Amino acid sequence: MDLCVWLAAGTVLWLRSAGPVRIEWEHSVEHFRIEELYQATPAGVVLAQVGVRGLGAGVEPPADAVLADGWWRHAPAASAMPAVEFANSRHAKGYRACASGTCRPVPAGSAIGLRRCGP
Repeated sequence: MDLCVWLAAGTVLWLRSAGPVRIEWEHSVEHFRIEELYQATPAGVVLAQVGVRGLGAGVEPPADAVLADGWWRHAPAASAMPAVEFANSRHAKGYRACASGTCRPVPAGSAIGLRRCGP
């Protein structure tokens, strides 16, 4: 099942992936990297894993997080969602979307959305 990444409120297909999509960004206050891994399922989009490369300013690892190679990682117990949307703040560095070993910066000022491709 493919996962589609859309720009401009779902009007421009920007990236389509048969595998998971990782969204990366830098924390706007603490300036450490955060990444979230999303997968498409028959029920919708699922947040499969979260990784943070630092702590502070509202970011604390949950009890089940594991520290490895400088990253706190955990798999949240998240329900499938029809879509996930990210607003691109002018106060922080932009997002990157990664799939199949390739990362692309999200165009400045663009919001992005993830949803399962197809019907």
